[in-house]
Amino acid sequence: MNVLMIGSHLRVNGGITRVVKNYMEAGLNEKANLTYFPTYYGSNNLVNILYFFTRYLLLYFQLVILRKDYDAAHIHMSYKGSFLRKKVIIALLKKRKIPMVLHMHGSQFKDFYNNSSKSQQSEIKNTLNSVDVILALGQQWKQFYESISTAKVISLDNAVFPKEEEAVQEEKVYISTMGVLSQRKGSYDLLEVGKRLKGKIDKKYKFLIAGDGDVEIIKKKIKELDLEELFVIPGWISDQAKIEEIYQKSAIYMLPSYNEGMPMSVLEGMSYGIPIISTRVGSIETVVEAENGILVQPGEIDEMVKSITYILDHPEVQTAMSKNNREKINQRFNIYSSIDDLLVIFRDLQTKVGK
Repeated sequence: MNVLMIGSHLRVNGGITRVVKNYMEAGLNEKANLTYFPTYYGSNNLVNILYFFTRYLLLYFQLVILRKDYDAAHIHMSYKGSFLRKKVIIALLKKRKIPMVLHMHGSQFKDFYNNSSKSQQSEIKNTLNSVDVILALGQQWKQFYESISTAKVISLDNAVFPKEEEAVQEEKVYISTMGVLSQRKGSYDLLEVGKRLKGKIDKKYKFLIAGDGDVEIIKKKIKELDLEELFVIPGWISDQAKIEEIYQKSAIYMLPSYNEGMPMSVLEGMSYGIPIISTRVGSIETVVEAENGILVQPGEIDEMVKSITYILDHPEVQTAMSKNNREKINQRFNIYSSIDDLLVIFRDLQTKVGK
């Protein structure tokens, strides 16, 4: 089976890149004879436009001139610019009658659709209707895509590698979060949480916020609030060994987002057995339940403060949540099981079109 996968260049930071890398590291590229074709470089606008233009021409040459064929195409899409790029690619693949699986990752795709004009909404619907299968991150997103598209929609959870419990436990000193530092991710709410907890939790605990985005603004606000002893802001971390060290030293993984799909960082935190504190947005409620973490409404600072205090003050709760998180990843959000589900979808498409 020959599968064309379309996404961002693997140098690009973010959840979609982690999804693709996990697929490849788990062997999808071997089981499906995968060709990965990036169309977004993650640089300035001019570079991104030129990169997409040259990549599109190359894909057109391969598909239309050389008549290269694939049994299926697996397209990763977010929203805004990602939609515009993939819309053009989908039209090309439809012209070549290549079956398409559209993997929707956009945490703000619903807002993107609702805030579009009627003509733009019609364009979005037509693009979604052009594919054979839409992959949604959980039931909530599945229901949304079913409400705006006639394509078949399947819920496929994000997944990560299960981790063995460390023989020697690191001291837990971080309340950590990783990703883009932004209003949407609730990064500024963490500063308010830290302000209220200053002097009220053991001095060994630090808030570690790793990622890109509003890094300098966050650092400035931390200084203004006199919270420099409580916060660690290392920027974006690409060294996997350093990332693992942070997870292993985390007492709590916290993601106070206002919009999400199914965040990879939460699943990765769970795989290390870290109790989760997050918000009731996107598909997080299908991942985090009472036995493995605590959920609050976005912006509820008081509840976040109470949740942190409760977990840190109850080691037996930490132990139970840690065990439950490892089990949950192994049983439901296991990358190897996810690949098997994806291969079934590819084979069903292959059978449907008689390839």
